[in-house]
Amino acid sequence: MEKEKNTFILADVLRVNKKLMRGRFFYYVDLRVSKDSLNYLERRYNPFLIREGRSYKLNFLIASCTKCESATDFRLVFDKEPSFEIGRSYRLENIPPLDIIDREIKILDDMKETESPLKNMLFGTYSAKQSSLPNTYVDPKLNERQKEAVLNAINTDDFHLILGPPGTGKTTIISEMCKLFAESGKKVLLTSWMNVAVDNALDSILKDDSIKNEQVCRLGAGDFKIAESILPITIPATSFGTSNTIRNANVVGSTLASAYHTKGYEEKPFDIVIVDEAGASTVPETLLALTLAKKFILIGDHLQLPPIVGGDSTEEWIKESLFEKLWRMYPEKHTMLNTQYRMDEKISEISSKNIYGQLGGIITSESVLKRKNPFEQMNDFSLSNDEKKLVSKTSPICWLHVNGDIKWINNGPSHSANNIAEIENIEKVLDILVNKEKVEPNRIGVLSPFRYQVSSMINAFEEYVEKGVVINTIHSFQGDEKDIVIISLVTEKIDSSRIYEDIRLLNVAITRSKFKLIIVGNTKMTAKKNNVSEMLADLRETAIKCNGHLANNALRPDSNVELRVHSEKETHFAKEANEIAQLKKSTFSRGGFRY
Repeated sequence: MEKEKNTFILADVLRVNKKLMRGRFFYYVDLRVSKDSLNYLERRYNPFLIREGRSYKLNFLIASCTKCESATDFRLVFDKEPSFEIGRSYRLENIPPLDIIDREIKILDDMKETESPLKNMLFGTYSAKQSSLPNTYVDPKLNERQKEAVLNAINTDDFHLILGPPGTGKTTIISEMCKLFAESGKKVLLTSWMNVAVDNALDSILKDDSIKNEQVCRLGAGDFKIAESILPITIPATSFGTSNTIRNANVVGSTLASAYHTKGYEEKPFDIVIVDEAGASTVPETLLALTLAKKFILIGDHLQLPPIVGGDSTEEWIKESLFEKLWRMYPEKHTMLNTQYRMDEKISEISSKNIYGQLGGIITSESVLKRKNPFEQMNDFSLSNDEKKLVSKTSPICWLHVNGDIKWINNGPSHSANNIAEIENIEKVLDILVNKEKVEPNRIGVLSPFRYQVSSMINAFEEYVEKGVVINTIHSFQGDEKDIVIISLVTEKIDSSRIYEDIRLLNVAITRSKFKLIIVGNTKMTAKKNNVSEMLADLRETAIKCNGHLANNALRPDSNVELRVHSEKETHFAKEANEIAQLKKSTFSRGGFRY
């Protein structure tokens, strides 16, 4: 966190809008990371991640990030009018959430001093209570596994875990649980580390009409962070201490960080806490909410990416979510959703086999098999035979083999790389999809696990970013989806980088796609016999079977001279920086002069 205080980037102001909400004006500023801040020095030595819900300082004014369109495009909201000039660059700084960290530390300190069921759960010494399953009415529209998950959650006396693989309807069952809890007079805290997850769940509850609006409320975390449909039930932060709505509501929505505002009413103001996206929040973050109720339900997926924590020296215990810890220790206390409603069946089958197979696997809903495929209307008469594969409805998975040079910008643990040949091929793919086949750009996502590749692609694809194509890291895109997803692998060997050691990264990447998944990378990535390369091999084999495999240079893309020159310069600077670092290190080791 001390490092975060010293990190900054330059951001260009694109537009400024103001909006009247609850008698106050808020100022929405859309920004884009300046090209000067996309180079490897910022990405390697001062890593700067822009995330929704975080606070930042722009030109000495404090703001909150409410939207991240990509790794570079984002929106900040100010409660005072800023005097920014359109097109000008300003310094953007991180503001670490020290007050939240202090509360997390206090909870952990208190648990050390006292005995509690929650503490015993954390250490695996708790004797879990068995749930009974009486004949409670559950919405017949739910599938059988969803009904089972809801009944287990409703009837548990302590806690229950629900594993929700991508597209399996987590929001649907949250709405059903809240309805049943409310009908029985229970008070529920519905929470997540993400504002958008809380709002989506509350929106689903309100649309159901089973719970009256006055029975549901949302704790304001700055009204500008909250979806417009949720604003009518939102309690402003200034009214937390005096509002009877919070006391009287059956369902209270809040982020994990803001949940503590309810504690003033009583020691445990809720009967149940439901935590969504629990597989991506740290243990201390999750405890912020769990201490507020008698029992809890965690909904998440520890087989997707874990909590984001920075620093190579971070202790292992905080890199694992509470969801994953409890899933491992209490197998009798969990239910897995097993029917997905998002992906093409061939994509789902690969995720099911390689990720969820030992848990029984996942199946694809008939509604996915019957839905209209957007590629049915593609006009591919002007395309070559290889190009037609990219827009064929019978090729949901394509693999474009690229044998390109990899440019590494650092040899340390945080090294990153780009592959210009892959970028040139993706540029050709975007030209085919957007310019020739008129696919709406906002239906396309371009992902890579390497920040350097992402920043290079943003530089190269500026016209497509302007039109709505999203370019982002796989980590930042978790929780999102697109009709078409293009993944740039960058390296030619699985063991070239530690980033490919965790198969969950690949699971998240391929399951973002609804209709078409295009892998751009070297087929050598499938050679090594480990779980990641075997999953990639399944993707390649499926692409071959459905006529979606393209040989090296099949698209004959144009060379991006400007990007290649820029990349060579950055590689040269990186080499010099590494040599200087090694020189300093050797000088210190000889007891030489001090810097």
